[in-house]
Amino acid sequence: MSARWHVPSASATPWDGVDGASLTPAQRLVMEAQRDAYERIHTPGPHDAEFFNGYARGECPACHSALVKRNGFDARGIQRYACKACGRGFSPLTGTIFEDHRVSVAGWSEFLLGIMSYESLAGIARRDRRSPTTPPYQLAKVFMVLDGIQDGVVLSGRVQADEMMYPVPAADAVLTAEGRRQAGGYSRNSTCIAIACEERDGGSSVFRVLGRGKPSGERARAAYCPHLGEGLTFVHDRENSHNAVVRELGLVSEAHDSRVIKRLPDDENPLWKVNRLCFLLRLFLDGHSGFDRSNFGGWLDLFSVMMNPPDDRLEKVALVLDRAMAFPNTLRYRDYYGHRSSSGG
Repeated sequence: MSARWHVPSASATPWDGVDGASLTPAQRLVMEAQRDAYERIHTPGPHDAEFFNGYARGECPACHSALVKRNGFDARGIQRYACKACGRGFSPLTGTIFEDHRVSVAGWSEFLLGIMSYESLAGIARRDRRSPTTPPYQLAKVFMVLDGIQDGVVLSGRVQADEMMYPVPAADAVLTAEGRRQAGGYSRNSTCIAIACEERDGGSSVFRVLGRGKPSGERARAAYCPHLGEGLTFVHDRENSHNAVVRELGLVSEAHDSRVIKRLPDDENPLWKVNRLCFLLRLFLDGHSGFDRSNFGGWLDLFSVMMNPPDDRLEKVALVLDRAMAFPNTLRYRDYYGHRSSSGG
């Protein structure tokens, strides 16, 4: 792992190792407050064991045998299991994002609340007294948990659809012969994101990457068609690629001239809801402007959780934590940062 990822502990203070008698009352207060805040987030909470024990393991994560038995509890009160087939021991944490965790489940809950409240990763690290390398690592785990969460979403009724262009990093930009970056419209220097949402209150929405530049009919079909029920009303802005979607599924097309409707107030704009989602998505991505574009799908999966039911953020956090235990997947810290270092970060 690259040396650049070795950073001071988030619990460190300028007075560590200094004789307490030489400190001012203010220095002692700040030092203790820093340590208390760090311990509160990183010490396993009283409900951690209850949380993990609530997800019984009926299969060995190593050999996938169902011949497993309970095998007592560890020092934290977490249930242990033993596989009768291969002899391996394991717990509910094994093979999940919580394996070898140093952050309490309550800390995970706070992290998810923060990221769903448009907080930056750097801001979360400062608030929770974490190393700046920890929130990106947690986010990578969340992306693993949410992978595929949009696959089964099928919209119905009246569905609004539009595309949003988001600029690629400067290092990946296509330059003109004069060395300038192409700009505007459906430039190859922008990633096209397909957004579709049900018009009804509380309806669902989907967010998919279409690729760089102007969307083709083939790419539009691949992004939209798996999420649209046959015969629904497809409300759009006359983008040519939408015609392929309408023909593929036999949809009722309601096309509007974008040059006209963009001047209308929201209560008169037939694409008001999808336009609102475009605005919120841009706000969300801009808050993480340096994000790795290879994880674009992960960011859209996370945003879909933020925008779709249930409405309360606490319910959304519980949904993600439930999914983390229902679909075990893990990523080691050294593997994550080792990969990033070897590939140039």
